[in-house]
Amino acid sequence: MVIELWGSADGSENLALKGTATASSVEQNLDRLKAANVNDGSNQTRWASGYADDSWVQIKLAAPTKVAAVTLAWESACATEYRIETSADGVHWTTAATRTPAACGTDVVRLTGAEAASYVRMQGVERNSTWGYSIYEMGVYGTAV
Repeated sequence: MVIELWGSADGSENLALKGTATASSVEQNLDRLKAANVNDGSNQTRWASGYADDSWVQIKLAAPTKVAAVTLAWESACATEYRIETSADGVHWTTAATRTPAACGTDVVRLTGAEAASYVRMQGVERNSTWGYSIYEMGVYGTAV
């Protein structure tokens, strides 16, 4: 998926593709729904969480990055509320944005944080169904520092 966020400005490359994804859970521990699917560059695969509101998926970026935007291509099992969080060390997290999307689909979250992040996470707050969260692709756009 290619998303034009800024034309020729910095931040047009999806840095998530070079990162490593992990998650709090995977639906029924099915390999076809593993965390690595969220940043594999394909909308034919997806990550799906266990059936808990506080589930998350995160990407450890290849290099510290000033994150300008995060994109989430949600499947029909999306969130009614979630946070985008960033971290330098994967332990201490900062809420960069809180979202309450009106519908499932692709959500573009623009960020204004000046601190470099090595991790970016979708932290679930509330699911829109009894299923877990399901994301085809998570993109991270910004400038590596």
